[in-house]
Amino acid sequence: MPTDRSRTDSSAGVNNASRPNEAAPNNALPSPRKPKILVRRRLKESDVNVVNQPMLKKALGGTIVGNTMEWFDVGVFGYLITTMGPVFLPEADKSVQTLFLLGTFAATFIARPLGGVVFGWLGDKIGRQKVLAATLMIMAASTFAVGLLPGYAQIGIWAAALLVILKLVQGFSTGGEYAGATTFVSEYAPDKRRGFFASFLDMGSYLGFALGAALVSVLQLTLGQTAMEEWGWRIPFLVAGPLGLIAIYFRNKIEESPQFQATLDAKETIGQDAAAADVDAAKGPLGIVKAYWRSLIVAMILVAAANTAGYALTSYMPTYLTESKGYDPVHGTLLTIPVLVIMSLCIP
Repeated sequence: MPTDRSRTDSSAGVNNASRPNEAAPNNALPSPRKPKILVRRRLKESDVNVVNQPMLKKALGGTIVGNTMEWFDVGVFGYLITTMGPVFLPEADKSVQTLFLLGTFAATFIARPLGGVVFGWLGDKIGRQKVLAATLMIMAASTFAVGLLPGYAQIGIWAAALLVILKLVQGFSTGGEYAGATTFVSEYAPDKRRGFFASFLDMGSYLGFALGAALVSVLQLTLGQTAMEEWGWRIPFLVAGPLGLIAIYFRNKIEESPQFQATLDAKETIGQDAAAADVDAAKGPLGIVKAYWRSLIVAMILVAAANTAGYALTSYMPTYLTESKGYDPVHGTLLTIPVLVIMSLCIP
């Protein structure tokens, strides 16, 4: 009698069941899978980012002005490190003064991730434009407050403590500023040129550093080192006040990105259930960190690698030229300006 292969060989039994009129061989190999044919999907209107050119120019200009002002505030501190040491730690050794101020500058990076998470979450909730205006106001106010700080001669070690606190506030603001501005410009930009338009933010950052270096150099040339240590170091920080008001004016002129506005309209149409569909986002910043902590760590490592080289040039180089190479503070800062301008122009 013929053998019933459906009982002794499961693969053969399946083949015989599907093809009853064909005899299956003893050692039949499974048939190879057919490649999955991808169905071409037609793009919908919602898939294409339609750009209004006048709105794009206004958004890009307002964002770059604010970003330049923000990094001007960050940059002036780095260029005044050799000047501010005797103001806050007059009794310490010169190397200790430099290390303290470099550490204070580094402390801002501790607060930046927190600022990015908090302001990024707020931007998704209430809008990018509002958050970007808020980060700019916080940065301008904290930088202006540094210019008003009393020195060690007035309140002792509390002057240094207040300086560290204000720099942490700056770092918190900077974390929200850069992440929010990048998202804002990317949402406004056309699909094929999104990276190009987002690169203007980096250009604005380096130009902000260059403007800070230029202002500090002018003050050092006109006032001299003694006057700079007594009161001249305050001027760049106090200038941040009116500059911040100008930047806020331009930033308030821009509107929410069309993509964000469309998301808000969709939530209103679908209802509150759709708004709460993202469980991680509904839990707030802590939920986002728990859900995406691996991606966040990878992003932090990549950015740290790039910014180590960037800040070595933009902020530490004047201190290095002055402390290690024997340049006076004026030339240590002046030599950095053309490099910053060239770098900014090369980015786009």
